[in-house]
Amino acid sequence: MATRTDPGLLLRPMLHVDDLAASIAFYRLLGGEVIHGGDDSDWVLMQLGTIQIGLIPRPPDRDRGEDTIELTFDASMPLPELESHLHRAGFPIAGVGHDRDFGDQLHVRTPEGLVLKISRREPG
Repeated sequence: MATRTDPGLLLRPMLHVDDLAASIAFYRLLGGEVIHGGDDSDWVLMQLGTIQIGLIPRPPDRDRGEDTIELTFDASMPLPELESHLHRAGFPIAGVGHDRDFGDQLHVRTPEGLVLKISRREPG
């Protein structure tokens, strides 16, 4: 039996914004639609074309490896399997976290030093 190596990633950029209402208005002008949250929520998820973007109305937490723009992914592969796959290829996990909205996450550092956050996408 062949080992599955495609983690089935879907990109979801997360943007830390200063003014949530202004950011929502801007992305609506580009055809975006709010699919989670609103002007007074902790974060907003918008559908913009074929991708989703998250808007977070707070500064990035540098101690957690956050930056103004975060590349987050949903994976169809179970996270322990993905962690093993990355480790075997020489990319150890920078950390494991838990997000209130997205569940368990692997934090992986790219060769350039950027931290990617990968959550498990529920089958469905």
